[in-house]
Amino acid sequence: MIWNRRKFIQRLSLAFAGLTLGAWASDKRKQTRFKLTTLKVAGLQYHDSKARDFMPREKLCLIREKDNPYDRYAVALYTGEIKVGYIPKENSRIFASMLDNGMALDVEVRYFDKSKPTWERLWVSVWQRV
Repeated sequence: MIWNRRKFIQRLSLAFAGLTLGAWASDKRKQTRFKLTTLKVAGLQYHDSKARDFMPREKLCLIREKDNPYDRYAVALYTGEIKVGYIPKENSRIFASMLDNGMALDVEVRYFDKSKPTWERLWVSVWQRV
């Protein structure tokens, strides 16, 4: 599922509103994170991870690349010290702003199919920790 920026911001706003209302509730359960989006990984074919298999729910790391010559808002995905790929350029500005402002984001593998072309092979879910 691909979202445009407006739809993404609307969902994010609704999630923040829900968290604020949830904090006033007397329920003792606390939400520690909420899902922002699921998107495919860009640039998988250009990195060492293209031959690697990914497991569902495997954790990945987001690293901001401010000096990237192709996208000044580039956000790379890593597994350990191996670069996997990037958040797609159409979404990178949003995630770059979040990371630059100190928001804690978690990324995990949502879907992986090695038989697909590299640009459709790996999908990840991005969560915000609260």
